[in-house]
Amino acid sequence: MPRYYSINLVLKNKKCVVIGAGNVAERKARRLMECAARVSVISPAITPGLKAMAQNGRIILKNRNFNLSDLNGAYLVIAATTDRSVNAAVSSYCRRKNILVNVADSPEECSFILPSIIRRGDLTISISTGGSSPALSKKIRKDLEKMFGAEYAALLRIMKKIRPQARKKIKDPRSRKAFFKKTLQPETMNLLKQNKGRQVMRKLKDILDNA
Repeated sequence: MPRYYSINLVLKNKKCVVIGAGNVAERKARRLMECAARVSVISPAITPGLKAMAQNGRIILKNRNFNLSDLNGAYLVIAATTDRSVNAAVSSYCRRKNILVNVADSPEECSFILPSIIRRGDLTISISTGGSSPALSKKIRKDLEKMFGAEYAALLRIMKKIRPQARKKIKDPRSRKAFFKKTLQPETMNLLKQNKGRQVMRKLKDILDNA
């Protein structure tokens, strides 16, 4: 297996195409949609979830068989059909045209693979076994989900507000580093677990005012 280069892509307004419309394809489409991509799904059979997303205008749904012209102008493509020949054709075409491609059932035909992920607001934790064991990725994800709760999303919402103020007020890099270290004390996380975000914000502002 190749050694993968981990990267986060900006997909906002990028044309992304999902070939296939089973449960796997629906999950892939939802993840792309979460990143504000322009998502097209092409399949003669569709899931109720995909149909609802299309009716709400969140994706473009083409209820028919796939053809290669559907890939014109695509930035990223995911092949998630049960037809091995279709998946292989999609992979071959995309790699010739330098289009990013993922084939759900065949890592060797991918130009990228999708990690198992945990999202907590702006926090994203990715787990990958390089395609060797999706089951292990899933197990690790479930273990980490217990460790990283909604308090991390709350912390990042606060840090998005306080960080620019700290960078402006605290000019010395070492002092700034010390301030940010204080924001990550166990007491802060315990308060956030109790939904006391306002209290945390006041505490951090007090620390910043006295920095």
